[in-house]
Amino acid sequence: MRGTDAATLQATWTDALATALANYTAVRAGYLDELDFNLWATLFAISTDIADVLYDTSILEHKWEARTRVYPQDTQVAPQVTTDAAADTFGDWVEVIPLNTIGFDYRLLEVEIEETNRAGVFLLQFGYSATAGDDPTTAQIAGERRVHMVGTPIKLEQASKNIYGGHIPANSKLWARVKSDNASEDVLDISLVVTRSLQTTNPIGTLATWPWAV
Repeated sequence: MRGTDAATLQATWTDALATALANYTAVRAGYLDELDFNLWATLFAISTDIADVLYDTSILEHKWEARTRVYPQDTQVAPQVTTDAAADTFGDWVEVIPLNTIGFDYRLLEVEIEETNRAGVFLLQFGYSATAGDDPTTAQIAGERRVHMVGTPIKLEQASKNIYGGHIPANSKLWARVKSDNASEDVLDISLVVTRSLQTTNPIGTLATWPWAV
């Protein structure tokens, strides 16, 4: 009979519910709360990881689409970098881009050697610092390039060199220094091409001993 079936179902459900409620202790309720918290924490972590991957992937696109900027903009001005009087010895660090000039993280893409006083082999090195009076540390070296200038006197641009420069923090001062194969002071007039630098969510740390300890 239908009425009997309903009564049996009700009795069975009531017994099962009573058993469940009897087993539902405060400790087990805490387990349920913890399960709920862990679930949401896991979902949040996954969504954050996905957002990080999408951001890091977009940096690849930015690398090829980023705009470039030339420094200095004044075509009548070119920073001069001078070697030491001894051969194969760096001269002093020289300011190329002043402090607080570039208001975003940037990197050096290219150096243009516009003029020099002699032919020879030159090694240019670039670095940055966060304060005007501090020379770059080894970890702050942003890149370097070696070039062989041919012909004397050199009046025209003869060297346009790409640099795979590292990340330079916003508003940092960019320095340059140079050495040559000549045992007297040589001078290079240079200009730079820079672009905006974006950091991934987990960037690889800079080595304090880059590129070598000596």
